[in-house]
Amino acid sequence: MRILEPAADTGGVLPDDAQLRSEPATARLQARIDQLAAHVQQLEQERASLRWMADHDELTGLANRRLFHALAPELLRGDDCPSAVLILDLNGFKPINDTYGHDAGDEVLCVVARRMAACLGDHLVARFGGDEFAALPRAPRADVPEAWWHEVAGSLSAAIAPPMDVQGHTLSVTASIGVVPAGPSADLPDLLRRADQAMFSAKRHASTTDKAGITWVVATESGDHTETYEPAATPGSPPEPTLSGSGVACRPGDPVWVHRSGARRAGVVESACEWAALVRYRCLNGAGTMVDTIPKNCLTVRTEADPYLDRTSSTNR
Repeated sequence: MRILEPAADTGGVLPDDAQLRSEPATARLQARIDQLAAHVQQLEQERASLRWMADHDELTGLANRRLFHALAPELLRGDDCPSAVLILDLNGFKPINDTYGHDAGDEVLCVVARRMAACLGDHLVARFGGDEFAALPRAPRADVPEAWWHEVAGSLSAAIAPPMDVQGHTLSVTASIGVVPAGPSADLPDLLRRADQAMFSAKRHASTTDKAGITWVVATESGDHTETYEPAATPGSPPEPTLSGSGVACRPGDPVWVHRSGARRAGVVESACEWAALVRYRCLNGAGTMVDTIPKNCLTVRTEADPYLDRTSSTNR
């Protein structure tokens, strides 16, 4: 009988033949771990996609009513900058749906959504359903004029109005807009209710005059004060002469002021049409420039020189 000697201590290191046997098992285990990690990542992506779908309009990609109600209260309480609630309904949309079909109507809604997002920038914009949209623009600073949102609503109306090419047809819609200025302690459901009533007043104005109207509601001690105006005569606009109304031609290279969200920024016209101009203008913080289509009622003549913009314009002429 042979007596076996105790196995020598290997210090936790497997013998060579044991290592060879364990390598396939380790590889299989690592493959399984990688497979599970990929599955978890896929589930996370699907969850993020479902969360996005729950909070956004499937057709336009804008926020939906649920996300608007979730974000708006915090934005209203955010800081001392004034804000306003806008409700917007399209004029002339139903005939497009009836005449050209729902696909054309959907494309019109997508164009309107893109124009609203481009006009309002980082402000909250939502589609509530059908041809009804909402927005919560906020002033860039606390010391803006009391009627700062007049320009915002006028710019939005002008941005939506231009004709659009849809499935080979030139179509156009206008917007009836209801506006309610909001304070930090304002109740969102009440703001939306009052803005909705203002929108219907603007809608009645459009149906009786065949012109798009903007109605705003301001709370007073004796109750809400309601007034309607047509965007082309936006009240509260700067006193300087506008390019569209002073007889001054809006030509490439013309120096202008761009008035957006209560702020004035230096710009230069690059091209123009009857209702708007393509303008290169300074960013809000003064760092860099951007190019955008600006309604002419938001442009005024600039007599003060801007060394960078005017130099760039002269070299491009």
